[in-house]
Amino acid sequence: MTTRHFRSRSLRVAVLGTGAQAGEVVRIIAESGDELSARAGARLTLVTDAADLVVDTTATTESLGAVLGALRAGRSVVTANTALIASHGAELMSAAEEFGADLCFEAAVAGGVPVVRPLTQSLSGDRVREVLGVFAAADAHAAAILATLAFHTRVEVTDVHFEEFGVAPAHDLAAADALSLRLRQLTVCTRISEPEDGGKEWISVRVHPALLPAAHPLAQVEAPFSAVTVDAEGAGRLMFSGRDATRATASALLGDLVSAARNRVNGGRAPRASYYAELPVAPFGDIPTRYYLNLRVTDHAGALAQVASIFADHAVSIERVRQEHHGDEAHLIVLTHRARESALADTVDALTDATCVSAVLTRWRVEGAPVTG
Repeated sequence: MTTRHFRSRSLRVAVLGTGAQAGEVVRIIAESGDELSARAGARLTLVTDAADLVVDTTATTESLGAVLGALRAGRSVVTANTALIASHGAELMSAAEEFGADLCFEAAVAGGVPVVRPLTQSLSGDRVREVLGVFAAADAHAAAILATLAFHTRVEVTDVHFEEFGVAPAHDLAAADALSLRLRQLTVCTRISEPEDGGKEWISVRVHPALLPAAHPLAQVEAPFSAVTVDAEGAGRLMFSGRDATRATASALLGDLVSAARNRVNGGRAPRASYYAELPVAPFGDIPTRYYLNLRVTDHAGALAQVASIFADHAVSIERVRQEHHGDEAHLIVLTHRARESALADTVDALTDATCVSAVLTRWRVEGAPVTG
């Protein structure tokens, strides 16, 4: 390969971190440096300090000082540090803007899954309605970043409702499967519109176990893969997927590195996240979604009618009911239409007190396309 395209300029690259990702980045630069340099338009040279470009592969916010210092010195930063971007993204982006540097973080959201650029560039002229994600390690930090980018609103980690993914009962998984539903630990970022309230808009940002229709593309995703779907008014549903692994994350880091280097060579700048919308985060009790409930009930005439009456009393509409028997126990599997979280919580409280209900065994939210059939 000829090197005449980049010999006229050299850019120094420093790598923060000593883990597997750092090692993979260093290895690829060492083995494919000429090719990367040709793409960047400048010779990329690894150094230990005073770099033009900084690659941050750390996993905690302890690198805040080093990253902030680099940006304030006019050095562009590429990072895979999810916690850092979620907790200090606004401060870092402000520093990058003030001192003429780039802050690139494609690898900080879903490893090797390219979703940051589509949200900040490809869909910048569209209106995003919902972002759903299935990650090998779903957390509130990634959800906060996705919602910030999708809805042009600063979302803090504390705004994200988070529930751990526990052990799912085998009989519920079987019942869900019979209804063509699949359980996933889901990241949900949704725009909520209220036409009856003058078109007021909220956003909901949460991470929790949820059922998806088996036909939904995220229902097919299994570890070690991660995936994100983005629903936008113009583009419709888009899906981005990839392997959640060290090499994939290193690939995303190097993609950002080449982009930052090109900008440095050509005088360009990376797109900035915008916060102009300032949409409020909806109170959790006001979030509308569908639900799956497994009720253990007494097996006698009138039980189903009593259960249906309780749902109706709390303005929660039933979409489907499935009755099952497990030994001497009778179970009602109930799928609801969309209802507010607070209404469902009140319904569960009333069901718990009802004489016909022995226990509310399982409650899962149902996301994605409506259940049919």
